Amino acid sequence: MKRIVLTALVSVGLNLHALGGVYFNQTFNSGFQNGGVIPDGSLNGLADTRTVSGASGSWQITGLTVVVNVSGGVNGDWYAYLTHGSGFAVLLNRVGVGSSDPFGASGSGLSSLIFTTAANSGNVHFLLGNGDGAGGTFAPDGRTIDSLSSPSAFDSASTTANFTTFNGLDPNGGWTLFFADTVKGGGSPTLTSWSLDITAVPEPVNVALGVFAGAFVVVIVARSRAVRNRFQRARAAVVEWVDAV
Repeated sequence: MKRIVLTALVSVGLNLHALGGVYFNQTFNSGFQNGGVIPDGSLNGLADTRTVSGASGSWQITGLTVVVNVSGGVNGDWYAYLTHGSGFAVLLNRVGVGSSDPFGASGSGLSSLIFTTAANSGNVHFLLGNGDGAGGTFAPDGRTIDSLSSPSAFDSASTTANFTTFNGLDPNGGWTLFFADTVKGGGSPTLTSWSLDITAVPEPVNVALGVFAGAFVVVIVARSRAVRNRFQRARAAVVEWVDAV
């Protein structure tokens, strides 16, 4: 009986690990280099690296959401990306710049601008508003072309540098957000905060182990004489009760 109980507990633990998801969510609003000030007109930009260590075991990223808040500057001047391991996503690449607009979005600052894997609002590049404190929910820009390319190059540039590049990676480790103000003038913007929300699931091998453990418990229970005897006594008692009625 002790063996049955112990095996059952192991199975429950493995199945919870196999079927559950892990979520990491944290907001960073302090500890930035240079107080978060992004150099005006400098490709050196500002990098902020944070370490994730909340996922124990072997997990794979399936979803990602990043929220950024920036004050000042000119939105159409910015280039921003997120990197982790082999994953690389361009969040902003001079939003609004295209053949019909060589300067891009004229707004100043970003207020809770949300980038997500499951964005239904489309790509941020031509959709971000021009108002101060522009925000909303979008897919990352994804354009890897030089931020100083000709405006027409942005119209048909590939948008493949998005959050799907993180799928399947281990969420643990360093995550770096980079921001650069690529055009001189308009003052120096300031990164005031950013947040990282990660959804991950166990690697397939852990799911298989969980299913195997569950099946193993069934076999052990079925082969246990004590369990079979109790089941047979319970069945006999039910039959006697039915005959009596």
